[in-house]
Amino acid sequence: MHKNKKCTKFAKNIKRIGMEKLDGKYDFSLYEYHNLLQQNILVSYKGPIDERIMNVIGDNIELVTNDGNDKAKSKIFKIFMELAQNVWLYSAESCKTASGRKLGMGTLVIGEFGDSYTFVTGNVVRNSDIEPVIEKCEIINSLDRDSLREYRREQRRLGGDKKNSGNIGLIQVALTAESPLDIELTPVSDDESFFSVAVKIKKTVN
Repeated sequence: MHKNKKCTKFAKNIKRIGMEKLDGKYDFSLYEYHNLLQQNILVSYKGPIDERIMNVIGDNIELVTNDGNDKAKSKIFKIFMELAQNVWLYSAESCKTASGRKLGMGTLVIGEFGDSYTFVTGNVVRNSDIEPVIEKCEIINSLDRDSLREYRREQRRLGGDKKNSGNIGLIQVALTAESPLDIELTPVSDDESFFSVAVKIKKTVN
């Protein structure tokens, strides 16, 4: 499993802050959270994902990535669309709208580090579903660019279930970012874990 130390540390820092249980209550430091958001974080969102939320976040991405060139901004937006849809469709944590529509819930963060951006998404997954996804991520990280394109074609030929669509999305993220997928799985119960994916995107793209 590929590990980018900077991406991994970034992903860990955003997951939980000051949530120790003291005297039966959770002690949450909003000030600590505020300070973390000042440290290289351009976009941060936690909650349900749907088309409306994706449009709002997409507009925000356009505003905060002015230091990158147009190709880099296009890469970030394409990666955002793929990873946000994965959260929306596959998160084990969900809520229902007033009309009864089910929406997946998760966390999306964009950070800025020197000459690159880091995009992280995370959501709760069922342990029974995640092993094939981890295996696919490891395959993706083992392939060069031409092999990734061939792997994408193979997955498309397999056709149509929802899970395979998500796998193709991860392949597309790796191709678009031109960097490996930094994945992390943290158990939260006997049945579920928190799954995060981070990718790095260079600000300057030729």
